[in-house]
This record gives sequence, C-alpha cells and structure tokens, in this order.
Amino acid sequence: MACNNCNSSNNPCGCKDTTLTTPCSYTQCGVGNERCDDVQCAECVSYCGTSFQIESPGGILKVESGERLDQIIQKFALIITKGLGACTADNVHHAPYNLYAETITNTTTSITWNGISSISIGVNVFYDTVISPSGWIQANTSLLIPTVSDFTITELNPDTEYKIKLQSTTGNGTCDTLEILIKTLI
Repeated sequence: MACNNCNSSNNPCGCKDTTLTTPCSYTQCGVGNERCDDVQCAECVSYCGTSFQIESPGGILKVESGERLDQIIQKFALIITKGLGACTADNVHHAPYNLYAETITNTTTSITWNGISSISIGVNVFYDTVISPSGWIQANTSLLIPTVSDFTITELNPDTEYKIKLQSTTGNGTCDTLEILIKTLI
C-alpha cells in the first residue's frame, strides 16, 4: 500500500524475490495525499515501450525498451543539471548510470552500477561525508576496468551519512555520476 514506511528494516518491501514479512503501515497520510493503491520500487520497474531517442546538437538521449526506471531517472537528472552533451549523452563518453547501494553495514557499503560508456577505460569510486565534508576520498587503489560493475567501500565510520559518486575516464577526460546518499549502521 502507499503512504507507508516500507523502507524501514521492520517492514521489508521490494524486489529480490521477497515478500512482505509484515504488512506496511500507513504513516503521514492525510486527506488528498494519496492517489495510489500500491507503490512500487523504481529498481523493480522497467520501461517496456518502444525504444526511443532524441537527437540534438549536444548529443543523443536514448531510452531503451527494458531499461530500468531508476536508471532513466538518474540519466535525466544528470541531463537536467549538466545539459545534454559531454558526460550525459549516449553517443559520447558519459558517466555510468544506475548507481545504487546494495548492502550497508556499520563500516562498509557495497555499490553497483551499469550503463558504462563504451569508450570508458575505467571507473574510480569516491566518497565523502554529507555533514562537514572534508573532500572526496578515492576508495579504489587502481582504476576499475569497464567490465567491473560493483565495489565495496570499506573503513567507513558507523552511524555516518556519506555521499558516493563514480568518475568514469577515457584517459583524456572524466565524467562524474550523480551522488548517492547512504547512512552507515550504528
């Protein structure tokens, strides 16, 4: 049901071949707030229509049939903030899409991504704290090859909010992804 608290550890909802162990409860629901009978997680929804593209002088924006909604949203967010062109267009070197955290512990997080540019020679992983940021820290010691699509960041502090981004490189230029936000466990 919508208007719920499905993302808490007490009410696991979502994909990955699991079902609710307890029903989700309504929270912060007021008259006129909710229009939906059901809320789906974006990582579980794919665009199933005909593939389409939009060409402009800055490049090509392409949405493929079967592409995940969260990847499309991340792609559009990058284009809205940076414009269509270098680092965002499908036909040039662009930042990887569909970046998200899979597992978060008190001192680590596993991240995964896809949508790597065909001309990328590799990816670097960076993180920083959200509160009182001190500057981006590179988590990997060597460039991750384009076929790698996951990485575990270690040595994080418990109960701390972090922002994480990837930086794709061609050797001549780099492109940053959007930043995902996580909080390590206590």
